[in-house]
Formats: sequence, C-alpha cells, structure tokens
Amino acid sequence: MKLPLFKSLRFRLPFLVLLGVIPTTIIAIAFASSRAGNIIRQDTQENIALKARALNNSISRWTEMNVIALKNLSNQPDIVSMEPARQKPVLMETLKNYQHLYTASTTDLNGVNVTRSDDKAPKKYPDRPWFQGARAGNDITYQTLIGRTSLKPSLCLSAPIRNKTIIQGVNYICMTLETLTEEVGAVQFGETGYGFVVNKEGRILGHPDTNLTSGEELVDYSTYPPVANFLADKEGYLEFKDQEGMAWISHSTRLDNGWGVFILQEKSEAFLEEREFQQLAAIIAGVAMLAIGIVTWLVASRLTQPISKITAASTSLAEGNLDQTVELEQEDEIGILGDSFNQMAKQLKESIASYESKAEQQRQEKEQLEAAIYTLIDEVANATEGDLTVRANLDSLELSTVADLFNAIIDNLQEIAIEAKQSTSQVGSSLKQNEEAIRLLAEQAIAEAEETRDTLKSVEQMSQSIQAVAENANQAEKFADDTYNTVLNSTTDMDKTVDSILNLRMTVGETAKKMKRLGESSQKIAQAVSYVQEIALKTNVLAINASVEAGRAGELGQGFTIVAEQVGALAEQSAAATKEIASIVDAIQAETQEVNQAMETGTSQVVETTRLVETTKQSLELVLEKSQQINQLMESISKTTVSQANTSQNVTNLMQKIARLSETTSKSSTEVAQSIVETAQVARKLESTVAQFKVAESA
Repeated sequence: MKLPLFKSLRFRLPFLVLLGVIPTTIIAIAFASSRAGNIIRQDTQENIALKARALNNSISRWTEMNVIALKNLSNQPDIVSMEPARQKPVLMETLKNYQHLYTASTTDLNGVNVTRSDDKAPKKYPDRPWFQGARAGNDITYQTLIGRTSLKPSLCLSAPIRNKTIIQGVNYICMTLETLTEEVGAVQFGETGYGFVVNKEGRILGHPDTNLTSGEELVDYSTYPPVANFLADKEGYLEFKDQEGMAWISHSTRLDNGWGVFILQEKSEAFLEEREFQQLAAIIAGVAMLAIGIVTWLVASRLTQPISKITAASTSLAEGNLDQTVELEQEDEIGILGDSFNQMAKQLKESIASYESKAEQQRQEKEQLEAAIYTLIDEVANATEGDLTVRANLDSLELSTVADLFNAIIDNLQEIAIEAKQSTSQVGSSLKQNEEAIRLLAEQAIAEAEETRDTLKSVEQMSQSIQAVAENANQAEKFADDTYNTVLNSTTDMDKTVDSILNLRMTVGETAKKMKRLGESSQKIAQAVSYVQEIALKTNVLAINASVEAGRAGELGQGFTIVAEQVGALAEQSAAATKEIASIVDAIQAETQEVNQAMETGTSQVVETTRLVETTKQSLELVLEKSQQINQLMESISKTTVSQANTSQNVTNLMQKIARLSETTSKSSTEVAQSIVETAQVARKLESTVAQFKVAESA
C-alpha cells in the first residue's frame, strides 16, 4: 500500500525542519534589514544636514566679510567728514578692492546722495528699507532686491555714519549675488541634490535654476513646502511632495540675518541604498530558504530511501512474492533491519518448501492407507449388521495391526454385547446426569478462549506501539545529540564574536578621542584665521587711507603711494589666502564633525551589539544546558523503551501460547460435550439394538 506524499516521512521530516528554520530566518533577516534601513536613513539625514550646515557656514563667512568691510568703511575719517571730495577716493578704492560690489555711496539724513562711486547724479532714497534701518540706528541693515543696474538679485548693506555717537549720514554698499549663486551651485550632488537660499520673506536669492534668479523682482518662494515650513519657524529635516507628486527630502538652516539655507534631494535617490539593501536582504532570505529546503529534502530522501525499499519489499512479501530481498549497504539500525528482513524471507521460503514436500509424502501414504481401509471394510462389512463372527485378514502390511486390533475388538464386542444389555440401562441414566454439567463446562471454555484471543490482540497492538516508540526514541536521541553538538559549537563561536566586538569597541573609543582632539585643533586654527582675516581687512583699509593721504601729498607722496599699493596688494593676497585657509578649515571641521558623529553612532551601535550578543550568548548557554538534559533524558527513554519492547515481545509470545492452549481446550471441551451427547444417544439406541448382535455360530 502506497502512502500519500503528505503522510510519508520524506515529506513530514523536511516540513518539520523548515517549520522551525524558516520563521527564525525570516525574523532575523527582517530585524537586520530594519536596523540597516534605520542606519542608512539616519546617515542620509545627517549627510544632508551636514551639507546644509556647510553651505550655511560658507554664506555666513561671505556676508560677514561684507559686513566687516562696510563697518571699516563707515569708520574712515574721510567718510565721517561727510565731504564729497574726501569720500569719493575712499569709495572708489573700496570698489577696486571688492570687485563684486557695483556701488558704494553715502547719503545724508534725508536719503539724498552725498557721494556716489559712479558718476551719476545724486538720488533720493528715503523710502528704501536699507536707509530707514540705518537712519534708525541699526548697526547693519540688509535689503535684497533686483538691482536696477544689474537686473540681477542683489544685496544692499547699510550702516550709520557716526561722528562719535551722533548719526550724520548713511553709508551703503550694493553687490550682485553671483558669488552667492556660485556657492549654492557648488553643493549639487547626485542627480537631484541641490541647494538654494531665500531671504527672510521667502524670496529666492540664490538657486541653480537661472529662471528663478532673473526678472524684474525676486521670485516669491514662500509657498514652497520647505520654505513655508521654515517661515513657520520649523527648521531642520522635512519630507514633502511637490506639485507634480514627486517626493523630496530637505534640510533647512537659518543665518544670523534671517536668511534661509536649504538642501534638497529626491527621496527615491536619497534612500536608494536602503531600497537596494532591502531587495538584497529579500533575495538572500529567499535563496537561504530555498537552499535549506533543497538540502533538507535531499537529506530526508536519503534517510527514507532504505525505509521505502524495506516497506516495498515487505508489502510484496505479504502479497505472496517470496523472492523479495533488500540490498542495503548500511551498517546502522536500518541496515540491520534490512538483513533481518532478508533472513526472515529466506526462512519463510524454506519453511513453505519443506511444508509442500511433507504434504506430498502424506498424500501418497494417505492413498495407500485408503486402499487398505477399503479392503478391511469389505472384510468386516457384516459386522455393521451385527455379525460379530466375522474376522479381518492379517495379510495387509499397512493395516495388519489394525486388522488384528479389529479382530480383538470383535472378540471383545462379543463379550461386551453380552454384558452391554445389562449395563446399557445404567450408562443411559449416568449420561443423563452428566450431560448438563459437561455442556456448561464446554461453554465456559469457549468464552475463556474468546477472552484470551481479545487479550492477545490488545497485547500485540501494545507490542507494535512500544516497538514504534522505541524506533522514534532512537531517532530522537540521535537528533538531540546532533542539536547538542551544534549548540556547543555555536557557543564557542559566540565567545569569539564577543571578544572581537569588545576589541572593536575599544578601538572605536580611542579613534573618537583622537578625532575630537583634531576638531579642537581645527577650531583653534579657524580662530587664528579669523584674526588674520581681520588684520588683512584692517591692513587693506589702512592701505586705502595711505593711498588717499599719498594722493594729497602730491609728488612727494608718490613713493608712499607705491608702498601703500603694495601693502594693499599684500592685504588682498592675505585676505584671499585667509579665505582659502578658512574654507579648508571649515571643510576639515565639517568632515571631523561628520566622523565624530559616525564614531559616536558606531560606538553606540557596538555597545548595543555587545549587549545583544551577550544576551544571545546567555540564551545559547541556557539552550546548551537544556540540550544536554534533553540528550540524557532521550538516552534514558531510548534504553527504557528498548527494554519495554523486549518485555512486550515476551508477553506477546506467552499470550500466543495461552491462546493456542485455550483454543485447544475450548475445541476439546466442545468435542467432549458433543461426544457425551452422541454417546447418550448411542446408549439409548444400544439398548434397543444390542440384542441384534450375533455372538455365536448358528447350530
């Protein structure tokens, strides 16, 4: 009989293994994927934040440089004098030294130009925000607009001109924001990452798209989601969708003057690494489960193949095919079982052949015996009619003893026939008394035989169950031993992993300390650079003043003018070098900060991983202890079950003997009861027919 696939060991064993392995594998890979996704997402957010801060620092330095230049210019004695003849050279020299400026001028307290750096006629600016802020006494006032001269986004800075504490005019400079646009354009990354800058009203000052930085007025960007979020005093990270439904991530920071700096990137590109990792994790999970399934199926097929052979051979043997043998080249329990099956099939075949030979011999002897019996019957046939004077022939070899015995019986019958008549009446009465008791005895013997057969069936079923339990216990003992060895090896590997992670934690800690000291050193360098930059600016102003004074001195001051120009050139070179050093230091600080944050994150992750590994190690130690206990328990169960199987086999053999004896006793009791009944009937007939016997020859 062929079992359905889902009931066979070949299916159930891989199913049970996969049922234990697959959920654990899926949970582990899902946990790792989630953790990695969070780390990648956090790194992406930190990277975009670092880019935003770097752009913020760059723009801050640029605006600070212009503020310092304006403050130094406003404090020049020639500017404070409010005399156009004295102010004009200073303003022109400022434009020469700061080429990104397109105008530098002064006004009186009514907003009318006192001196202009260009040759245009004086204009009135009483309604300009930059004038109103400086007139009100603000140290620096910012105004962004589309320059009427350049038709580009521009910035005007103004500062009050004070004679001691009295405001007597306004000094202002205006510049295009091309330098700002270059700074913004330099932060483009990936295919979609870019940055832009808005003023405190949400209007575009710098953007990679030139369409947004041209026109008659600044483009209003206040409704754009990240800008709207910024204007609502919500700085930092933001995820949003634009009008076309495209998902973006952004990070915003605020400058000291209220401007907003933004870094944006498409969400799909920013988190591409996370999606690729999740896809890779899913592929790894699928391949791992497929590999486990294939290996388990092959192992199960290899384990169940010899059992299938034995099962097929047993089924064929049960159907009458006695030539069945099982070829197994194994030295384990299954190999022993195959050898036992082969020996049993061989002995069964020999027993049946011997039985057939004996049956043929008995048939021939039976035929000879039947012929002799027929002859004997013919010779003594008259005895059946009551003639006790007949005698059997003693010439037959097969029945000579029987014929002699029959003759003796007839002789005895002659004597019995004489006495039978006298004793028949006595026998009849005795049989009537004993007939009922013997019938009850026969019924009890039959009932006892039935109960014995039922008990035998129960004992055989119990023996089969115990045998099956013994086989399962042996397999379970082997699986438990394999599990114990596997857990023991895993515990050793886990100890090595813990030591490695602890060493990594110490290394990360030392590296973090060194990076922190490097960041402190770069801060000191930045401070020194700012001092040098301030000295360069003051030197530049001093050179301007020296040039002006040399111009007043005429020919006598020409030599001093050359020296002033060289000092100004040197100051300009110092400022350029200082700016380059500052950018390098800022880059070092940004990278150092990024590395510090990464090291801190790595340290926390190492600590968390150490804790998780320690917890896993404790769990493995507990599993190891339990596995050892299970191994010992399974070994004890296996030995006990084998002992019970042997005992149950002995009980089964004993019950089979009792059943045969009970069956024989029951059959004998039935036959005896039947014989008594028949004897009673014969006795009754004997009483009427005994007189018919012929016991002597007629005279």
